[in-house]
Amino acid sequence: KILLFGLLVFGGCEDEPDDFEVSKVPSTFTKKVLIEEFTGAWCGYCPDGAHIVESIINDNNGKVVGVSLHDRDAMEVAHTNILENTYQNTGYPSGMVDRFSVNGSTCLNRGYWESVANAQLSETAVCGLAIISEVNGQNATVEVHAGFNSTFNGDYRLSVYLIEDGVTGTGYGYDQRNSYNTVPESPFYNLGDPIVGYEHNHTLRAVLSESLGDAISPSSLVSGGEHIETYTVDLSSYNKNNLSIVAFVTKIGSTIAEHEIMNVQKCDIDGFQDWD
Repeated sequence: KILLFGLLVFGGCEDEPDDFEVSKVPSTFTKKVLIEEFTGAWCGYCPDGAHIVESIINDNNGKVVGVSLHDRDAMEVAHTNILENTYQNTGYPSGMVDRFSVNGSTCLNRGYWESVANAQLSETAVCGLAIISEVNGQNATVEVHAGFNSTFNGDYRLSVYLIEDGVTGTGYGYDQRNSYNTVPESPFYNLGDPIVGYEHNHTLRAVLSESLGDAISPSSLVSGGEHIETYTVDLSSYNKNNLSIVAFVTKIGSTIAEHEIMNVQKCDIDGFQDWD
């Protein structure tokens, strides 16, 4: 009877998101990189942009996070236009890598993405993030922690995205135009133009924070300092099995060329990601 009781007790103690606790802010963090790609189902060259993002993610063992910012299709969100206007995007596909500026431009041609990502990955992280996300019915409660290992002055902000993989649909708003349909060396060769049933990954669905981020308290911008925000989001319009949370810290400069994402973290919608 004692053995059976023990098995029942310990067998019932599997971790659930609400059992997790974020650990103490560490002195070091893993530097990770965020690529935000401007894209659209109408854009024939955008499959190549998505392929490049996926390749960079796969080559960097979880240290690169991708987000697809859709415009003028069925997956469009208002946030895309806000970022386009703020960072002066003029082309598709275009992408921001940690919102780092190259020659005064933050929105970069896809030929720059890999080299900028590699350069950013070589930087020493000065902050990090931890996430607890719990699904209850059709809603999720998301607790995001931002921690620092040095003292900073200035405007630092926390942004939180809801993204979805494997988004499909029918018609103009989802079928992906494909300028590579007749290019034999392309992975999109002979897939059709448009590609019907194309899977759109890393698709931005909602912004939980303010569009350009929630202000981080100056009292948190010290060694060992921690800023915590809690958000709720309605999941009823999405496939919960394919959802993730992306959170990042941005340093806001005096011009857009001086803005920069300091670090990023990703977590399953019903999961836990501690500092790393």
